[in-house]
Amino acid sequence: MLPEPTRDSLDPGVLPTTDPTVIAQATITALGENQLKEVSVYAETLSADWSLQHSFQTNIDLRSRGYVHQGRYAIKAQPQYTTGILYFTLNSTAKDVFRRDRVQAVRFYLSGGPEPINNETLTVAVVGSNLYPYWVENDKSVKIDGRVTDDQPVFSETRLSFLGIKTAIPRKTYAEVTVWLDSLLYDPLYTYVTGFYLKTDKASVPAFYVDRVSLLVLPKTR
Repeated sequence: MLPEPTRDSLDPGVLPTTDPTVIAQATITALGENQLKEVSVYAETLSADWSLQHSFQTNIDLRSRGYVHQGRYAIKAQPQYTTGILYFTLNSTAKDVFRRDRVQAVRFYLSGGPEPINNETLTVAVVGSNLYPYWVENDKSVKIDGRVTDDQPVFSETRLSFLGIKTAIPRKTYAEVTVWLDSLLYDPLYTYVTGFYLKTDKASVPAFYVDRVSLLVLPKTR
């Protein structure tokens, strides 16, 4: 299980954030977004390569029909108590390895269902490893300035407002969220992408819905 974040860590004023607009646009222009391969993490069902078992204080329904972006089902996540983390982690049995130099972005569609989502109240983080090509609990192989720190997150937790969501997501509406990894200026260097998570608290977001989750990666070269 993840250690329980402190209440201060949920304060948008102290979270490391960065505006991805300029770098993301440069990435799209240089590569051509249609050249990127979309690797599904969730579409109707969760890919067998991925798990949500390391989510924290969150009730999860993988086959929710209430609010769906496309198809029949979406993920419904309900944070519990003060903090909820919907955590996608790559299994050790995964068929593919996602090197950081191949992964360009994480993309998903997000809705608050019957309630709006303020763009300052939910954060997204991408995590990785220098040692394992899959997620391992308590992996400390990635360091900030050559050291692991206990008083700050290793990987930046970025607010929706810095991911192109300029206003609150209206009720009964899905918004496309694309996290361009090269835009996360506060993230350290690492070799493998092993997971990502969405984090909020029950008071701010009683429930949220996630659909069509994928990684955008560069095609493999021989």
